[in-house]
Amino acid sequence: MSQSPDVVVVGAGAVGTSCAYHLAAAGLKVMVVEQDRVAAGSSTCATGAMYSISADFDDAEYLRWGVRGHHSTKAIVPVLEDLSGVRTGYQCRPAMRLAIDDEEERQVRADLEWQSEVMSVRWLDPDDVRAIEPSITRDVRGAAFEPEALQVPADRLSHAFMRSAERFGAALFPTTITGLARRGDRVVGVTHKQGTIACDNVVLAMGASAALASEWTGYTVPVRPLRGERLMLRWPSQPLQAILSTPRRGHLISRVDGFLSIGSTGGRDFDDRENWIVDQNEAVADPHPPPSPEAREELLRQATEVLPTVKFATVGQHITGIRPLSRDTRPLVGAVPGLRGAYLATGHTHRGIHLAAATGELVRDLLVHGGSLQPSCDPALFDPARFL
Repeated sequence: MSQSPDVVVVGAGAVGTSCAYHLAAAGLKVMVVEQDRVAAGSSTCATGAMYSISADFDDAEYLRWGVRGHHSTKAIVPVLEDLSGVRTGYQCRPAMRLAIDDEEERQVRADLEWQSEVMSVRWLDPDDVRAIEPSITRDVRGAAFEPEALQVPADRLSHAFMRSAERFGAALFPTTITGLARRGDRVVGVTHKQGTIACDNVVLAMGASAALASEWTGYTVPVRPLRGERLMLRWPSQPLQAILSTPRRGHLISRVDGFLSIGSTGGRDFDDRENWIVDQNEAVADPHPPPSPEAREELLRQATEVLPTVKFATVGQHITGIRPLSRDTRPLVGAVPGLRGAYLATGHTHRGIHLAAATGELVRDLLVHGGSLQPSCDPALFDPARFL
């Protein structure tokens, strides 16, 4: 890049590369700074499931963003694949949020009452559930049914965003950011190990490491690293006809590459997230901690309670990673309070891939147009100023 960029995006995960793509496509000169490689952190281990019938979207306003993320991803993936040449492994299938026991049924039915006012979703009786997917246990009590859900491997999506951004002139610079250059209350650049990059705007898309930016910005970024583990199984059965999840037992997804993904710890509705929080320094030093035998055993047991034939599967990969858990589990997307030209795009907890495309659109709208152009979704929901 022969001239100073208009924007520096710090972080090359799915959210950061989406921001880079949308800003570059809007005509801005964009530089992406990454200390490791594209999709090295949370986006390496993320499931990439995009179903909105989930406790993550816990009220109508947030659920509208879930629906927006679905539509944005569905629209952008074919564009990215054409621009980048990356085959993302994207798929579109129905989703069922299963209830296997009494507590799950109460939870799923309670959520369904208000979710059905925002999106197309309905209750299925056990016979209807098994008509869609016969391999599900006969103990199933029913399910919330979403006619269309998506899944895309997060690392491939990140590479597709980055390569597409480069088609619009964006540059990827491997280095470690050490701070922000400031003039009064305004950002004038980012500092790194080799010097300073002058810029008028910086987007901090640092995932689980976002709290490191607190010292640079003077704003305490309320994001902590949340550990998660999942398994990729070789399962000698036909691919599942729907994307499956349960409040207690997590997800079960047949991927395009043939693996059955199950999990994940720290991300299920009934998990105590505090048990999965790790130290910030440990998360920075090792974004993929060693897998635990206890998690492997638990994931296999719980998956078998949903799909009994999982007992015939073998483990192909045991994946661990760190997610960016915000204080209220919702993203922080918007201007850093008190520091002009600085923006956050982090804290998506379990919904980073689901909301990556919509987050890039929102960041573009804020920087290029001065506000959100998505009238059905209130950007104030993600405003970092809510934690002041």
